[in-house]
Amino acid sequence: MHFTFKNLLGLFLGLVVFMSICGHQYAYAYTSKIQELFDAEMPKYKDIPEEEFKEQTYLHSDTPFGDKSMAYEIRLPNGWAEPEDRILSNYNLSSRLLGQIALFYSPPRLESVRSKFQIQALRLEYEITAEQWMLQHVLENGLTLEGLETYNEDKVGSLHVYLDEGETFVVRSIAQINGKRMIFVQYIVPASQWNKEAPIIQKSLETFKLVNPDNSMIEDMDAHLILDLAKFMYPASWVLDTQPVRNIERIHVAINNYNKRQKKFLDGQIRTDLVSAHIADDLEEQLDIIKQDFRRRGLVVGELMYTIEDYEFTDDVQFGFVDVYEATDTSNNSIGYEVWVGVLALNGYYGFVSLMSPSRDSEFFTWARNVSAFEIVARSLSMQKRNLD
Repeated sequence: MHFTFKNLLGLFLGLVVFMSICGHQYAYAYTSKIQELFDAEMPKYKDIPEEEFKEQTYLHSDTPFGDKSMAYEIRLPNGWAEPEDRILSNYNLSSRLLGQIALFYSPPRLESVRSKFQIQALRLEYEITAEQWMLQHVLENGLTLEGLETYNEDKVGSLHVYLDEGETFVVRSIAQINGKRMIFVQYIVPASQWNKEAPIIQKSLETFKLVNPDNSMIEDMDAHLILDLAKFMYPASWVLDTQPVRNIERIHVAINNYNKRQKKFLDGQIRTDLVSAHIADDLEEQLDIIKQDFRRRGLVVGELMYTIEDYEFTDDVQFGFVDVYEATDTSNNSIGYEVWVGVLALNGYYGFVSLMSPSRDSEFFTWARNVSAFEIVARSLSMQKRNLD
């Protein structure tokens, strides 16, 4: 079956109705090993009445090291206090290690070690969501995830357990991105005391607040103008790769995520193709061209994993969607890959934004960084207004 540009919009609208009926089941037919880790819902505990909660807690606020980006406030349980020999981490926060900026202990008890409340901070390098960061933290530290609660892209809550010198601890936490920093708030409780302390800890974390929220992006952004036709944004850590334009009806440009240690190797690539509607009268054919191009570069595009139909594009995108595929390296099948293809109907052009990345199950952090960059490019691609008159 062939789709012409003229009848494609009508067909697409019809497909939306059909996919809204069956799309939910289809989209989640694919489940990765990573996704399975996030199946656990956050347990809820008996709510403490507001007045009773205030009587059992006190308001604490601080601006660690005088840095306004880390200023916070929270209601802590009565009797919890900072240690007298409190030593906080060096203010020059690492991009790899969590630096401690607050520490409190519960009152002493005979039956177990004391519970602990701490706040740590990390300097982020790349665009990433709070949920992606949390999963990476769980994987790297070998933790057992028992619950997850995602508030938005910048804030996530978790419940996990770990073993330390033969004793089991329960950790209830919030990870929140603030500008270029990750703020990681944790209650760490001996498992024997968890059921007793869980309700007040749950309520306490609800009061945690960053005093000076910063909505700026983690990375600096660059803009690229495709002739005088279109424009997109991309993270400055990616390297632009352009070719001379020989045909205005088919233009492509790529950005590359090079491996830090082996500069010649790619950890990811995003390619943006603009194809004139005059020659793109068959959408399936254009998608086949993109797949064939991946094949020439040594990557075989396999099964469709799922389709994202409600993707957030710019206002001048008439319609669009994103397909996510499994992919295989023809020279090395030990690492799984994913290919993302965003299809955008623009004014007089089709936009195809394609991502080549290690799969989420193979290299999760690299995948998360690549997908975040893909979203920035796909959501910012737009035609230049001055050419629409």
